[in-house]
Amino acid sequence: MKKLEGKTIVLASASPRRRELLAQIGLDFTVCVSTVEEKVTKSLPDQVVEELSRQKALDVYGRTAALGGRVVIGADTIVYCEGRILGKPASYQDAVEMLKLLQGRTHFVYTGVTLLVGDGGEEPIERQFFEETAVSFYPMDLEEIERYVDTGEPFDKAGGYGIQGVCARHIKGIYGDYSNVVGLPVGRLYTELKAWDAGGGKRAVLFDLDGTLSDSIASIKYCADRAVAPYGIGPFSVEQYYYFVGDGAANLVKRCLAAGGDEGLVHFEEAYARYLDLFREDCMYQVKPYEGMPEALAALKERGLKLAVLSNKPHLETIRVVEALYGKDCFDVIQGQEPGLAIKPSPDGALRVFEKLGVEAGSVLYLGDTATDMKTGKNAGAFTIGALWGFRERGELEEGGADAVIAHPRQLLWYL
Repeated sequence: MKKLEGKTIVLASASPRRRELLAQIGLDFTVCVSTVEEKVTKSLPDQVVEELSRQKALDVYGRTAALGGRVVIGADTIVYCEGRILGKPASYQDAVEMLKLLQGRTHFVYTGVTLLVGDGGEEPIERQFFEETAVSFYPMDLEEIERYVDTGEPFDKAGGYGIQGVCARHIKGIYGDYSNVVGLPVGRLYTELKAWDAGGGKRAVLFDLDGTLSDSIASIKYCADRAVAPYGIGPFSVEQYYYFVGDGAANLVKRCLAAGGDEGLVHFEEAYARYLDLFREDCMYQVKPYEGMPEALAALKERGLKLAVLSNKPHLETIRVVEALYGKDCFDVIQGQEPGLAIKPSPDGALRVFEKLGVEAGSVLYLGDTATDMKTGKNAGAFTIGALWGFRERGELEEGGADAVIAHPRQLLWYL
């Protein structure tokens, strides 16, 4: 990989298994063990491993400035079973209890990885991801469990076992990446490094608005609830609105009416007109930018990229929201829904933006938070990235055709 030339790969881990896996895929690296005091503020297993891997990577990145150009790899692995997160056992009995819990159940191994790339003391470019692998055991009785714990193998391993060691004789099956269970998903790691190496050549970034640039679900709910209330419909929960939005104001109102029992959309024309009036008045109700987005936009502009917005929100309200959140000079083009312009996932709006920017589709990165956005980007010929901080989940984004999925705006820079 050309971008790796002259850079030191640093593994921020004391794990011999991770060292073996990195060496196995042919990467030359050095080891610098993180000494950071780990702090968990998340609760979901994928979030926990990403949070801890980032803490380790940032600690080591800060302590290896003398190396200059470097790629720091931080990783953390846990086992998740029956709602419990299992790290390394703290005692003999702890190991026994962990292995007893895993019997007769399929459990899940999560490894979070953080990659930090930098050339000196500046803020590094970051990529964060996790892998999940399902594992099941053949039944182990108490004597077998204790005999296995007596080998000493469980004590430095999440969940109290090592799939690559003596415990292999008890493994019934796995679904997913084997190396992830060992401690580092090296196939995914190598793929991410290749994506970084291939990055460049992009001239513009096109953003969806709601759920991507703006945390606007409160304003949408506030206006839509009032639009359908005269018909005895609603109010609906925020979670319901996550799935009502994404395909324009008309479809939003239709979904509200249908969910409230008006499946024939008898009240649509009146409710839609009411919604547009309310939204013109209150489109900024409790709207705020997502954490990290202003900084990411500033970094993109520093790199000379053109920035644009494409939304299914009405055009004037799109401009109003964008400029209220980010000012009048942040984006080169702002495009909302206008008469005669097909809404997403039609590529028409994106292609109009590309023309205004003076760029080819292949030089554009498209960022959005729904399958509709992913299809829009693919239909227009752009490189499409799904945003996990918005309204929908990873599965929908990947099924929609996302070329990549990211968990924080700063990770956008990885692909540029």
